[in-house]
Amino acid sequence: MKLKWFFSTTIIALLLAAALIGLAGHDSIVAAQDGGAKIEGLLLDKFATDGTADYIVRFSEQADLSAADAMDWSARGEFVYNTLRDVAANSQMNAKALLDVAGLNYQTFIAGNELYVWSGTQVSADQLAALPEVDFIRATRTYYIDPDVVSSALDSISWAGDFLANNVLTTVADSPDATIDWGILDTHADQAWVLGARGAGIKVANIDTGVQWDHPALVNQYACPGDPTDPDCWEDPSD
Repeated sequence: MKLKWFFSTTIIALLLAAALIGLAGHDSIVAAQDGGAKIEGLLLDKFATDGTADYIVRFSEQADLSAADAMDWSARGEFVYNTLRDVAANSQMNAKALLDVAGLNYQTFIAGNELYVWSGTQVSADQLAALPEVDFIRATRTYYIDPDVVSSALDSISWAGDFLANNVLTTVADSPDATIDWGILDTHADQAWVLGARGAGIKVANIDTGVQWDHPALVNQYACPGDPTDPDCWEDPSD
């Protein structure tokens, strides 16, 4: 009787264990599927073709910096930096531990609470995606700026009207073939030059943190040469 009871109990225990293992397996599959949704398709493609890829991990928690609005300038800077640093350190702790075990190099960026991972694998990305604090994992991008194309200013000139149409003034610089700097072209200043307006006699002012008043290119051009305390150098329109 005792032997029969023992076998029955053992069978029930094995069935329960099998059921629990099945549930655990199901949960792990669901978790893996949920984690996969956090990984950008472009990154998965890179893993499939190259095996490894750099990627960026973004975390869900973002620093609340709203209190900085009520602080003075010096206190605000320290508060913002410390808050960003602490939020990143706390939320990235588990992810960094996984990357350390995998032997992968990474860099923390506190401003957006992100990690840049070099030469990661899909296994590492899957492990990170399974962390609840991870929001999304995306591939890196490379952006290019088109270089300026420099050509002769006289290539398309056939008559005097073309000087205005092509934003060209042949008397600028030392050579008649010299091109004009982009800032001049963007402001159309060269078109004013053709009309005879060269800016002579115009007084220019600036409102910012200041200039080096004794710079050789500036010191003799002020309304008050050599004396920045002279009232002629200043204008207060609002008294």
